[in-house]
Amino acid sequence: MRKLIAILTLTIAALAAHAGTIQGPVTLTGLGNGQGWNDGSYYTGYVTLTFDGTDYTGLCFDALHDASPNSTWDAIYVPLSDPSINAVLAAYFPNTSPSVYASLLQADVLGFLDLAGANEATSVSLQHAVWGQFDPADFSGTALAAQAAGETINTANYGLIVDAGYARGRSGLEQAFLIDPPAPPSPSSVPEPSSAVLIGLGLVVLGLTRWLPPLPRLRRCRVEDK
Repeated sequence: MRKLIAILTLTIAALAAHAGTIQGPVTLTGLGNGQGWNDGSYYTGYVTLTFDGTDYTGLCFDALHDASPNSTWDAIYVPLSDPSINAVLAAYFPNTSPSVYASLLQADVLGFLDLAGANEATSVSLQHAVWGQFDPADFSGTALAAQAAGETINTANYGLIVDAGYARGRSGLEQAFLIDPPAPPSPSSVPEPSSAVLIGLGLVVLGLTRWLPPLPRLRRCRVEDK
């Protein structure tokens, strides 16, 4: 019985460590700010991603892979604050040093923010600058990187939607997208599925402890003088 409790405790810890990630099908449903903007070869600007039953505004920051309009694939949402983000970026961008991941992502988030209300020319320019963070061989992202270095950018609420096959070392990954998820529910609202699972497992462990036999009491050793 105690072995079962230990297993459940480890399960809870594992879920807690990755409670922010979500896996499910994603569909690329909208392109180029909904206006079909492109640079002559590629769509630029915001896209719409339908993931886990919700539409998200996204931005492609990954020029090394492709994704087709209206296609659906198995994806994972990974918050930028999640410990597994480095493994994601290493799989997608093996030639980029992990030491610069944080600064590159900050520049990408700044590009995401600057796109709001941008016209077509600015949208194309910003998209190229965003692509240039992880693909400097084909695009220039130095100006955006310099701007990001001089600003305080809160990346806590952002995350990536990536191909679920990255963890298996699969080639031919679908493009990765930066998204700004909705605000988390208030404490009075219904817990998210991951939180509900953690709470449920915790209650199971507490329930099991009630049925365990009491631990044997240790007897004191009494030494008598002879």
